[in-house]
Amino acid sequence: MFNNLIAKEGQSKVFYLFLAFVLFFILDCEFLSFIFFVLTIWFALIYRNKRLEKDYDISDILAPISGKVSTIDKRDNKIQIIIDVSLCDNHILRAPKNGNFILIHQKGLNTLLDSLKAKKLNEKATIKYSDMNIELISSLYGTDISIFSNEALMGDKLGVFLHGQVIVELDNSQEILVNIGNKVESGKTVLARAK
Repeated sequence: MFNNLIAKEGQSKVFYLFLAFVLFFILDCEFLSFIFFVLTIWFALIYRNKRLEKDYDISDILAPISGKVSTIDKRDNKIQIIIDVSLCDNHILRAPKNGNFILIHQKGLNTLLDSLKAKKLNEKATIKYSDMNIELISSLYGTDISIFSNEALMGDKLGVFLHGQVIVELDNSQEILVNIGNKVESGKTVLARAK
């Protein structure tokens, strides 16, 4: 039951925050018990495990993470869709399509993504499919980017990504179905489809 509500990556954090809340409640420290209660609720929302109904076509490219589309860029037969992920979004990373992929992980800093240097120095992970790439760039509140396997079916859970930018790079042959400013939902929103 608990696994259905909170992703396993966040269960220990929620549990320890809840224990701290109970401890300070017993010790009658109202302020600290309130702070840890709010943090418990906040982390439960951050790591919430939403039920996914798989209802899409095999040629669809799904949103790998929940967030807001900030940029759609077309250049050199490639289309880049940049999704900003905030702490209020669902942080479950899902497979955008069926198939195997190669994972390249680069350790780095966790700084604000306001500059080009930050995008080069921050922790990154790149998921490479045969016809698309997904680049995860961690930001200030990011923890380690964790991805569990190197093959998955469309909509399956790949891991957790807390905060930063996700850059989805597609071939120009795809028809883009989202616009700048749209909110996308992990494993549910269709980003693109074969023309």
